[in-house]
Amino acid sequence: MKNEYDISRQRQDDLIKAYNRVALSCWSQRDAYMKAVKEPAPRYYVSPKQALQIISPMVKGDFEMVNLMSPNKRRMYYSLFEKVMELSEKRKFIGKSLYYIVQFAVCEPAPEFFMSHKTFESIRSWMKNGKIDDEGRVINYPSREKQQERQRLIRMRKKEYLEKLRKSTP
Repeated sequence: MKNEYDISRQRQDDLIKAYNRVALSCWSQRDAYMKAVKEPAPRYYVSPKQALQIISPMVKGDFEMVNLMSPNKRRMYYSLFEKVMELSEKRKFIGKSLYYIVQFAVCEPAPEFFMSHKTFESIRSWMKNGKIDDEGRVINYPSREKQQERQRLIRMRKKEYLEKLRKSTP
């Protein structure tokens, strides 16, 4: 099973492929971003475990959690829910657990990437500027503790510098 970083990296690669397919027929880069995110995606970019947490209540008729989500996520989960229902009626899935079906459903082609063109633009910018590493993860900025330690060192050096200045001036 793929972890979240693998799925994220695959989504980035697939988005770039979709962008390259549509870019030549677009008048602007923004237009290309808008068309790329609406292209069919090779899969749903969510882990089976995450999908199960949302789909399980939906199967029981509880749509409250999914209805509180952003419009793109909500559309993705409703689409995935339809895919799960469709698969559950197929002969090879009858009698199987919901988790078993969801594992197959997330790997089915999705009708779109379910993200805004602005999100894709940000991802592309991060990729260009080296803020995403080779494994597709956003490079972590220093933790709060490291930032505090750095500030402490700066204050200490400043204090030492000021003391040295006082000693050198008559």
